[in-house]
Amino acid sequence: MNPRITPILLTIPLLLTSCTPTPDDANRGDSRSAPVADQADQAASKQADQAASKQASPLPIDDRYPPAPELPPAPHAIRIAVISDINASYGTIGYSPTVRAAVDDIIRRQVHIVVSPGDLVAGQKPNLPYDAMWRAFHYQIGDVFFDNNIDFIMAPGNHDASAYPQHATERDAYARAFQNRQPRATMLPGGAFPFYYAVTTRDILIIALDITRPIRDDDPQLDWLQTTLTQAKSARATLVLGHLPLSPINFNQFFEIASSPRLRQLLQAAPRTIYISGHHHIYYPGHIGELRTISAPALGSGPRSLFGAPPTNAYALITIPPSAPPTVTALVAPNFKRMIDHKSLPTRILQTEREDIGIAEFIIESLDNSVTIPAI
Repeated sequence: MNPRITPILLTIPLLLTSCTPTPDDANRGDSRSAPVADQADQAASKQADQAASKQASPLPIDDRYPPAPELPPAPHAIRIAVISDINASYGTIGYSPTVRAAVDDIIRRQVHIVVSPGDLVAGQKPNLPYDAMWRAFHYQIGDVFFDNNIDFIMAPGNHDASAYPQHATERDAYARAFQNRQPRATMLPGGAFPFYYAVTTRDILIIALDITRPIRDDDPQLDWLQTTLTQAKSARATLVLGHLPLSPINFNQFFEIASSPRLRQLLQAAPRTIYISGHHHIYYPGHIGELRTISAPALGSGPRSLFGAPPTNAYALITIPPSAPPTVTALVAPNFKRMIDHKSLPTRILQTEREDIGIAEFIIESLDNSVTIPAI
């Protein structure tokens, strides 16, 4: 650390604000064989619409968020939306007006690809209506993207398919939900779809990992990841989706991270790679060393924020030009015409430094918004 800089130690209650917390803190591929409008789907669709109409209205706009500029036509750029943690309370079938408005905005902005690091349904308890929840997801979100020619690639979240043994039933439901709904993108060899797998689409390599709990260096998917990342050399960019972040963003979930040193080393060695996580419900675009990271905001229940800013639902939008570094912003609910100002975010959260602070020449410019905590 620069000897001129004294870390500021902030207590956790001052650091985070939150709404009601989430409980416990995809698309239709060409291979689909089941008919869309069977009786079960129709019943789930009606139930989903009724449930969504009863949920709370979107949070009001706060004028502390600056207006988001309309994106000009960019025929050679790839636009990728990140939706994460869209679930509501346990067992909810259907989605809030905020989630549905985000889907509409993504279509309006002519996004090419939607990715998610997980928590698409409100599971992680026994005896919930998992099949109905997944039918509602397909009806309200996954099939909508498919019908608008938007690729959808997801990784499992802890509310979708927790890897802890007591949630084997939920993992079975997750596998059933996508068994005939592989992405239209080109699937690479190996993997174990829909838990961990890799696709290429529009010259982008997208890798989904099964990280719903901390993983070990000897996890078999890391051997597969090492081989798959060799494809990164020829891709315009590589996006790696994992539900848990590599480093804490929400200190109340300090140990809920992808703690494998080997995973981090593999990602840091791959060129033009961005690791995208959810679970902590806080938007933070940053980097760890030379690896770019995006902690995705929550679209569903329990959005959180830093330094007393109003918690808000949001989704992230990545733009990848043909010959320039990717850019990312977060568009906030309810109408997604305002964005989170990166300058309002801390310059560092533990090991993660803010994206717009140069990787090679990182300097903490202001102690006012620097965050660290004592070593454990």
